[in-house]
Amino acid sequence: MKYGRDSSGIAIMQVPQNSPEFLSLLQKSGLLTSDQIRHALAQLQLPDNISAHDCAAAFVAARFITPFQAERIIEGRYRGLVIGSWRIREMLGFGGMGCVYIADAPGASDKVAIKVLAGQHAVDNGMLTRLQLEARAGMKLRHPGIIQTRQLESTGPVHFLVMQLIRGISLHELVALQGPQAPEVVCDFGMQVAEALHYAHLEGVIHRDIKPANFLIEPDGRIYVLDFGLAMLQDNAEDEFTLSMVFGHDCLGTPDYIAPEQSLDSRSIDARADVYSLGATLFVALTGRVPFPQKSTKAKLESRRSQAPRRVTDVNPAIPQEISDVIFRAMARDPDDRYANAREMADALRPFARRKPVSFDFRRLITLRAKQAKEKLEKAERRSSGPRSSITGNADWLRTIGSEAAFVAPSTPAARSWAPAAEKTARAAKQSASSLKQDDPTPTPEELSRVKADAAPVTKNPSTASPMPGPPPKEPAEQNSEKSAPTAPATATEVLQQTDWSIVGTDFKGVRPLPVRRYTIGASPSADFRLEGQSVDSQHGVLIWKDPFWEYQHLSEKCGTWYDGQPVTAAVTLQHNGLLQLGETAQLSLRHRNPQQLYPPRRINWSEGLKNLAFVTVLVTMVTVTAAAAVSLLRPDLLPESVQQRLLQNSRPKD
Repeated sequence: MKYGRDSSGIAIMQVPQNSPEFLSLLQKSGLLTSDQIRHALAQLQLPDNISAHDCAAAFVAARFITPFQAERIIEGRYRGLVIGSWRIREMLGFGGMGCVYIADAPGASDKVAIKVLAGQHAVDNGMLTRLQLEARAGMKLRHPGIIQTRQLESTGPVHFLVMQLIRGISLHELVALQGPQAPEVVCDFGMQVAEALHYAHLEGVIHRDIKPANFLIEPDGRIYVLDFGLAMLQDNAEDEFTLSMVFGHDCLGTPDYIAPEQSLDSRSIDARADVYSLGATLFVALTGRVPFPQKSTKAKLESRRSQAPRRVTDVNPAIPQEISDVIFRAMARDPDDRYANAREMADALRPFARRKPVSFDFRRLITLRAKQAKEKLEKAERRSSGPRSSITGNADWLRTIGSEAAFVAPSTPAARSWAPAAEKTARAAKQSASSLKQDDPTPTPEELSRVKADAAPVTKNPSTASPMPGPPPKEPAEQNSEKSAPTAPATATEVLQQTDWSIVGTDFKGVRPLPVRRYTIGASPSADFRLEGQSVDSQHGVLIWKDPFWEYQHLSEKCGTWYDGQPVTAAVTLQHNGLLQLGETAQLSLRHRNPQQLYPPRRINWSEGLKNLAFVTVLVTMVTVTAAAAVSLLRPDLLPESVQQRLLQNSRPKD
């Protein structure tokens, strides 16, 4: 068993190296009992003392454990995979309060979502109050459009909610990934949410944090309201007082969606504040822009208190005027000028609403959330603690990009059409003169052999163990990592046998060979290729070897990528000397030692050509003869006179 060590040299984590060590940690995790492990081994018939990775892969393939569970145990982070009676299966999402996981219980027929309060908030009275508020509201409300909370549980320092599991995409993610939605679809979303909010209001619950990130959408178009952590409940003066003492009584909510009166006093509001926030949410869903695009929170709040919002048709004239009028009325500065309740707003949207399926890849979405959760954890560790704010931000995995692009990432179709940074980058990418030097030398055989020799398998220092499941903490970055060679592969099988490809870039000097199959690209110090250009994400993308070419897979939902002037939203195959631009200024290009091997000249196959020519000749002859015969039978008058006479003579009976 290997032990990871912290900076003081104290052993902090067990990292399994072989199957007995892996099985020991698996049993310690509580996921499987010793009897269940023996039963699994009897079924799998694994060789003795195989590696921990191979043992984990076999258990995953047989579905005894999930990939998430296996990865955690391989890292030595076996604690926290069982919370109370619940087994954590995989990460579902994350937020300011903590992480959300998919979980099940032994003997249970269905899976649930578990929202775990982050460890640093365990003694935070404000965050704990928010969790309790969310639990109380979720257990009180029973509506098909509101995610149900089953119970609030605690295992001492760990507090968590057990909730209904919805495998959906948030409205925030949907607009960020796919751009503004069709008006009839947005009206259907708004109608469903308004009906759910009206029910909550009748039950004495005002949400106070309505925004796109707090809606989940299923593939069939059904939408759910979630996160009542800032809700105002009737007869709940004690929790309301706690929130006021911790966060202040003003500005409970999100700046881009909060109602004017709520920004002044969050306790002296009624249901019409949620109507305003719903109108702002639909504005964003239709346009991809926020109603008040000012940069600072103070400017946003002052604008909504003193100005009427823009009309949707001012941003997109193609949207029907009637729909624009509904949203404009919902966002009136004076609550008396809005719809009297959410039911009225639902009725106003109903004539324009149409239910349609929503297309998204849930597995890819889970992967994106996990990556962003890890990045957020890394930022939190670097950021010094400051005064807490009562205002919750938008989902952190979509960065603000200029005043007009405060919502949509530039990698989406909606943002590319107007984001200033995206337009600037696109123009730069289309310029024929690249800032990359086209005469950079190809690496010599000596350089390639030296890099390949240096790419021996290495074992990274494991990170600190955590009692709670969550994204693994960031490993310490080596000094001058941006100047160092790409990270060596984890196993020898990942080393490529060919080294004909190399990479050049604006953010690092010289030419670098590509001896392994996968490289991470981004601004993070831990990236294999660290970039320092403007608008480069910490995990911008990855290079993956797809024989005989390399493929770039775009990961960032914040910053754009272009290849030879065309936007990249998923993956693209990289050609020799193609220009890959990440963000505004960072540029990369792949070079092959012998491009003729990639694009060999086409040879003419003369024998095959002659065969084809003979076939065509015979076919034309047959068609001509057939056509002539048909004409002689059906229209003899079209034939030459001499031919007609000959046919007439032949047709006369002989004596």
